[in-house]
Amino acid sequence: MEASVLDAPRSPTTPAYDRTVSRSLVHRWALSEVFLTDSVATGEGLFTAAAQLPLSHQYFRDHVPGRNFHDPLLVLESCRQAVTYASHLYEAVPRDTTFMVTSWTLDITEPEALRCGERPGELRMDAEVTQRARRGGRLRRLAFAMDLTLDGRTLGRLTMDINCTPTDQYHALRRMQRGTTVPTAFTLPAEPDGAPVDPARVHRLDPANAVLDAVHVDPAALAARLSPRTYRNRSMYDHPYDHVPAMVFSEAARQCALLLGPEDTAAAEADTARVLRLHGRFLKFAELDDEVRLTAVREEDGGPGAFRMSAVQQDETVAEVRVALG
Repeated sequence: MEASVLDAPRSPTTPAYDRTVSRSLVHRWALSEVFLTDSVATGEGLFTAAAQLPLSHQYFRDHVPGRNFHDPLLVLESCRQAVTYASHLYEAVPRDTTFMVTSWTLDITEPEALRCGERPGELRMDAEVTQRARRGGRLRRLAFAMDLTLDGRTLGRLTMDINCTPTDQYHALRRMQRGTTVPTAFTLPAEPDGAPVDPARVHRLDPANAVLDAVHVDPAALAARLSPRTYRNRSMYDHPYDHVPAMVFSEAARQCALLLGPEDTAAAEADTARVLRLHGRFLKFAELDDEVRLTAVREEDGGPGAFRMSAVQQDETVAEVRVALG
């Protein structure tokens, strides 16, 4: 029988894994999309958070192959939830705040730590607030760094920058930018713009988890469109987003990398086609009712599994994501 953090005595600085936190404090509607289980303040600007990584999930476990390993993007989402929760509890950010990720970097330094066991994974995040910026007496920007441990094994490190805007000001800004009411994922049609990618080509079983349409791949580069079909994916769009979230761009970058990866069948189907590093910069709001064009290329100086994806809307780059598979 495997040992578990659940079996160990708990100290005041050891977070628990026996129930999830309030969904409202991680900005989720569905309980099934909450992975954070606890968070404990350990000092000024320091906290330790815990998340349970499920062995069954319609999005994060829908991989062919790779089911022997936890999804690094699930680790990323768990860290996002930990940051959101800590911002409210420890940094006194009001609940009526909209958070926007401006950049994040995930480094998986020990990939074998992602291997699944008999129990759901127990992710520990030892975190520090590394920067704060205020305007008008209110926090407007926070930066975090986290050391990650999974089932007691060193996993890697994450850094994340977020902007914090009062929700009423956020909606006023979005209306001013567009000059009209801003549509959400739930109010728009979910028709593909071009033929949807074959889910198997991006290592998926469920077509709802394939985010690319109108894909064209040549030996050196890829072109595609971000698919509106994902507006009905309630893991990617758990609540009514009015723009493309950072997680969706990160998933798109992974799928672009898989399409540009090895053509050899054995290599393409190996369990090692996992994200080992992801660095994303999210530069502008990507509107949901306008085409988002994606281009991706190999990054030769980043090693054999390194790729770069750019997302463009109305001739402006809205996001850039670099990903390394291994």
